[in-house]
Amino acid sequence: MAGLTLTVCGVALFTAQQEGYASTDGTSREATTVNVNTVSPQPANTEQTQSTLNSQSGSQAAQASTQVDNAAYLYSNNLTQVNNVQSINFPNGYTLRSIRPVRDQASANSLEKIAIQGMDQNNYQSDPNAAIDSVDINNLTPDQVSRLNSYGLNLVNRARAEFGQAPFNQNNATINATRNMALQYQDKNESLLLGGWHDTSIITFHSENIAAFQVYNNDIPGYVATPFARAQGHDFLIQNKIPLFSINNMDDLQALVYYGIMGMLFNDASDNFDHAKNFLVFNQPITTMALYPSLTITTNRTGHWSNGDGFSFSLKNIDMHYIWTTGSDYNQAHFSNSGTVHSWNTSDNGNYAYLDHAAINNAEMLNVSGWHATNDSEGRPYHYLIVLDQNNHEITRVLVTNPVNRPDVQRVHNVYEADRSGFNQQINLGAALANTNTLHLISRYTDDPAGNGNYVDYSFAPITVNQGNNAYLDKVAANGKNLTIAGWHATNRAANKAYHYIIVVDPSNGNHEVGRRLVSDGINRPDVARVYPNIFKADKAGFRVTLPLSAMNFNHALQIISRYSSDPTGNSNYVDYWFPPFTSGHLANRAYLDNFRISGNKIMVAGWHANDVTRFEQHHYLILWDNTAQHQVASQKIQNVSRPDVARAYPDIATAAGSGFNTSFDLTTTPIIPGHSYTIVSRYSTDNTGNGNGNGQQYTDYWFAPRVLKREDY
Repeated sequence: MAGLTLTVCGVALFTAQQEGYASTDGTSREATTVNVNTVSPQPANTEQTQSTLNSQSGSQAAQASTQVDNAAYLYSNNLTQVNNVQSINFPNGYTLRSIRPVRDQASANSLEKIAIQGMDQNNYQSDPNAAIDSVDINNLTPDQVSRLNSYGLNLVNRARAEFGQAPFNQNNATINATRNMALQYQDKNESLLLGGWHDTSIITFHSENIAAFQVYNNDIPGYVATPFARAQGHDFLIQNKIPLFSINNMDDLQALVYYGIMGMLFNDASDNFDHAKNFLVFNQPITTMALYPSLTITTNRTGHWSNGDGFSFSLKNIDMHYIWTTGSDYNQAHFSNSGTVHSWNTSDNGNYAYLDHAAINNAEMLNVSGWHATNDSEGRPYHYLIVLDQNNHEITRVLVTNPVNRPDVQRVHNVYEADRSGFNQQINLGAALANTNTLHLISRYTDDPAGNGNYVDYSFAPITVNQGNNAYLDKVAANGKNLTIAGWHATNRAANKAYHYIIVVDPSNGNHEVGRRLVSDGINRPDVARVYPNIFKADKAGFRVTLPLSAMNFNHALQIISRYSSDPTGNSNYVDYWFPPFTSGHLANRAYLDNFRISGNKIMVAGWHANDVTRFEQHHYLILWDNTAQHQVASQKIQNVSRPDVARAYPDIATAAGSGFNTSFDLTTTPIIPGHSYTIVSRYSTDNTGNGNGNGQQYTDYWFAPRVLKREDY
């Protein structure tokens, strides 16, 4: 047989079968409560309630107990009951005196260091007669229930006898009363393995221990799980490697009871050994005890064969209830649980479904969860989810291989497999997402493996696809010879367009293209994905590119386009986002020279130059130009100074408030020539070196009025 891997609740469990391994979280769990006549009813599902009750009852038990902890003898009236039951080995130091004072986790952990040895020291002794008695756990016969109770009661009494405690008793009425309470748990779909606890509305004031196991549910063709009777005590020591067993006969069922009791005696630090106290320490007001199973199902488990093929399966939860109770129904014929496992209402002709969630994520996936339940699904084992577009053309379909457990649906619509009618699927829409504005989802049950014949459908309400075109420009800045552009662009219309270009055009020149760059890889933008979680690749919608400035003129209106295209060159089949122009064109270029004078070997200059081109041309130079000789005399890079007066005079220039300058030129080595005409040039440039006119750089000049310097100006 091919290798098998199961995943159940996330913790690995390994079968003893050579074929493979299986896993489950909480293959066994225990819970306990104790009856105290003087205590009012307590809320269900609270460990504090249980520990409070146990604590009060424990005090009674401690006062009433006069037996010696390590008594090696057996009560004479108990010998008949226990002689035919296998032995129980108690670790040294495991005594009533060590159990009684356990009240908190620290003391429980201390005791478990001793007690846990009992799990390794005790193994179930197979019963050949029981092994030939086949068992259907869903249909136990009265005789099987009777023998199971005798086995379990005698095993508990064997433990009590080891410590000199009087045996518990049992009669048919006790078994029927315990049966009725256990089946109420089953009717309510409550199990320790489904997150349940003691239900005080069921057990009222009765004491109760519960040991729960998950076992193989015989729903994987060709797979055989290990019989429970072959379990060993050490199998239950490592919680993430507990084997997955099967129940096939009375021998297996007795083993389940045996290891449940061993776990409650020796592996119970998480519950402060309250199970052991119920069995050995507490002075139970009712001394008749019986045990009975309640059955539930854990579904939505998946596995795969060694060849990679997947499958789904379920596990049966067996909660064995040990209840101290009395009753009035002595009829042994009522012991069976046959017929108590719910069947569906075959007369219900409804077709029921609901879509709990539908959303497109940023990976072209349609995430859908919901359920579809109908009796018409019987005999139609293939469940498909089919997606159509707004024109009712099929986009894709998926086979539901992992049905979701939906006991809530079964409670409302008890139709065929309503408890397994849920689905939770990711459906890849692929390139179709780009041209789809509405999706129609169909849930289909069919007997055709391809999903095309003899089917029953449920059509859900249309799902709207966000076809918005969303983008934002975070940054446009000049740096040397390049223009840096950063932002994001997210749209589902890009789903079939793999090439992302950033293009700069000059609208003042007929949208002439002055630069483009291919975005090699989208930048992570989790902020965009949070706002647009249903847009394709919103999490990678960011871009940051650089373009040469050589073909651009900041005094023209320049505009950026973000383009997704299916064409590698970006020229066809595209979706564009046009950002507003980042330059308005024909920027005002205003300036004034407040001071131009000679002082010794220096020329002092002051004034202002206001132009919003400085958002890109951020380096400011002042140049002294000899008009007569037609050459530069001197230049320097300066820091602007505040000119609030200019800002008031020219409110239309956003950068006017910082447009001032006040500096000097040192002419010690380069004297001016009397009679020559000189001009001060104010230059804003993208160049950070020289005088700001490097090759490929962008700059804007203002030439102040020339002045002829005479000797008397010195």
